[in-house]
Amino acid sequence: MLDRIKLHHLLNTAQQMLAVATGLTQDDFGASLAWREALRSSGNLSTRLTLARALLHIPGIRLDQPMQTFISLDQGLSLVVEAKSLICHRGDRVVHPTNITRVLFDGPISRNPYVSETPGLQALVDFVCQHE
Repeated sequence: MLDRIKLHHLLNTAQQMLAVATGLTQDDFGASLAWREALRSSGNLSTRLTLARALLHIPGIRLDQPMQTFISLDQGLSLVVEAKSLICHRGDRVVHPTNITRVLFDGPISRNPYVSETPGLQALVDFVCQHE
């Protein structure tokens, strides 16, 4: 399960790097979203690849060798331009399960080394899982 989260993070980081490299944003925070929004005009993979390549080849943009190598690989570039990424969906399902029960949180709360947070975390569980 942790692997799904890590792969989602890997994908987000690549999108972040592309957004910053293309000048869509200068800040890493929200950069992955900026990249996805720049491609939002189409759900078609081929069109999104074309849009991404156009962004990456705007005059004045300088891409380092690792980025040039990456964008030359359709397999990798396809993953960072997908409109509905299965990698993101699988990672999101782990992080945001649809069936939230108290049992999911008993272990993490008991193992949390920040004991001062325990009452607040317990209140969150009581609130979120009140209809259980």
